[in-house]
Amino acid sequence: MKSTQWRRVAASGTALLLSVGLITYGSAVVSGGATRGTPGVTAKQVTIGATVPLTGIASSGYNEVAKAARAVFDFVNSRGGVNGRKIRYILKDDCYGTPGFGCTGNPSTPAQTHALLSIPVFATVGSLGTPTQDSVRALLKANGVPQLFVNSGSRDWNNPSQYPGLFGWQTSYNEESKIFANYINATYPGANVCFLGQGDDFGTDGLAGLVAGGVTPSDEQLYSVNALVATSGASIAPYIARFQSDKCTVVVLDTIPGATDAALGAALVAGYSPHWVISSVGADPSTVDAPFAAKGLPIDPEVGATTFSYLPTTTTSSPWIAWMRMVLSKDKADFPTFSSTTTLDGNMAYGIGWGVAFVEALKAAGRTFTRASFLKTLTHTTFSQTPSLVPLVYTPTNHQGLNGGYITTVISPTQTKPVNGTVYVTDSSSLNNVVKAKKLSTGIPSWLK
Repeated sequence: MKSTQWRRVAASGTALLLSVGLITYGSAVVSGGATRGTPGVTAKQVTIGATVPLTGIASSGYNEVAKAARAVFDFVNSRGGVNGRKIRYILKDDCYGTPGFGCTGNPSTPAQTHALLSIPVFATVGSLGTPTQDSVRALLKANGVPQLFVNSGSRDWNNPSQYPGLFGWQTSYNEESKIFANYINATYPGANVCFLGQGDDFGTDGLAGLVAGGVTPSDEQLYSVNALVATSGASIAPYIARFQSDKCTVVVLDTIPGATDAALGAALVAGYSPHWVISSVGADPSTVDAPFAAKGLPIDPEVGATTFSYLPTTTTSSPWIAWMRMVLSKDKADFPTFSSTTTLDGNMAYGIGWGVAFVEALKAAGRTFTRASFLKTLTHTTFSQTPSLVPLVYTPTNHQGLNGGYITTVISPTQTKPVNGTVYVTDSSSLNNVVKAKKLSTGIPSWLK
């Protein structure tokens, strides 16, 4: 989710610190119904929140992510909650910090985060985006509020010495690209590789991962999201023309869905057909196919492309797929039309993935916990019964999140399948150290069935 990096937002939370009572991790306040001891927690409820693009420029597809996590929480609540407490999940629409483009929320992540603090929330969980979440790191830290499972693959979240309450979740852009490089070297040895990435940490981290993995593109280009939006995607065509002129046989895209569509569309018009390797951020088949289907094109140019997943695909026998479908079908508020024939897309699976991880962490924390003890639970527990392919492991010095997944192929406008079923793991270092996973996540815990 795949997290979309639309633009860098200047950190603007500093002024808000003056109007918010500062607290430390685990300290006591009495406000908005919270009990003494742990803000956002009462005898029967734990309140969490997130800032997400429910409307506006980044809402397409990504507005499903937090709602899918909320479907998990609602399902758990219907069964009595976790350790006797139900989960209240409050979503604030920050429009990804960008006004216009259909935004009906408040396009200010700091202001919306301040609104969550005033409730108060125990933690923010599953807020989306690197620029938006970078802009509130200091605000949340100063108020002692954990910033958990940020929806982005940036390495910004792995900074425990400066931000002890900040945690990522998904496999990082850098790690994903190192695994791509391993695949490219094995499958297309000696290929002329070109790279197109977004002009921020998404693109630069991805490119660094390719190089660390042993693939140095002959042509490296970073696109501007502002230009992408202003030109309705036309700004991508010159890059594709360059790659065609360079005779690149493999093209790696670290692109959001809109840029993926623009790249595939430009290549289709030019009669250019390299092998596409597309980041999981911008490769969800249903999202990518939608513009082509709307134009009535008889083919989906993404079919055959290589991508990546840290979650089981719908073409596997994982028991989590049926469980995800069951949870979404019960959520008539956020997914009123979801049925046995509805496509379970990557955005839904993404939200369910970290939603389950939070529920498991909450259960592991026990009945009595503080913010400080909850963070200690995160860094001293292996979460091996979540939908992710590899166990979720944090340590006191590593807050990145997942570290692996498998290479997949897009087989239709709605589905991908693993290339060989092998799950690879690595880290976000500059070392070429991609290896087969020794430990995989196990099945659904009995208390979630």
